[in-house]
Amino acid sequence: MTDNNIKKLPLKSILREAWVNCMANRQMNLLFAVIAYVMGALALASWKSLLFWPVLVLIYVLWGACFRYYLGRKPFFEPRALFNSLVPSTKIVMLSVVVVSVLVLLPMAPLFMNVSPEFNAAYAQFLQGNFEQNKLLFLITDIVFLLISPIMVYRPFLAWISALVGRSGSLRFAWSKTKGNYGEFLLLAVLTNFSIVLGRCLVWSLGGNDYLTLVLAAPLVVYFNVVSIKAYEFFFLDIEEQKA
Repeated sequence: MTDNNIKKLPLKSILREAWVNCMANRQMNLLFAVIAYVMGALALASWKSLLFWPVLVLIYVLWGACFRYYLGRKPFFEPRALFNSLVPSTKIVMLSVVVVSVLVLLPMAPLFMNVSPEFNAAYAQFLQGNFEQNKLLFLITDIVFLLISPIMVYRPFLAWISALVGRSGSLRFAWSKTKGNYGEFLLLAVLTNFSIVLGRCLVWSLGGNDYLTLVLAAPLVVYFNVVSIKAYEFFFLDIEEQKA
């Protein structure tokens, strides 16, 4: 806690506590990792078909139950809590879609500036020939989204957890509780993405596929979910104690 009453996330301690928790509950975390793998594999297998949407619903329900288990909320399958958690999760998804859409469409902005017909034709040809193959553009998009993910994803994610246990699911409240922690959540985002990308690169270097990548990604997802829960407890535990 700083002089300005801003709670600073002790990320190193949170990461260590999450690891200790995972080691102390190896059997349940192994089960959750298996669930994460199966759900991920089903999503990969069905993402081009209509079955993808029921799979997403199943994933949502199962992860909701897993989070309620970690936080000691019974029953683990609670329809009302899941329904209430749809509010913050929908807002997170919509905000992310809007931001990604803006980032993807941003390179097309010069076409609407009416510089000249010749410029528009040349620039349109450049985009058509290079946009899909230009890895730099995708890299820039990924970096920008990573930089804003603490605001758009990680901090609002705590609102989703809060709604899931019957508390306020307000994104504004979550932003307020976690203010002054942009750097900490950015580092968490970097660690999360780096771990998964490193695992993917390792698998691909050995000639593996996406399903093998999931074998490494599943336990990482479980671990960083526990990290998120520890972050939630750090910022919201005072509210939990007051309402206990």
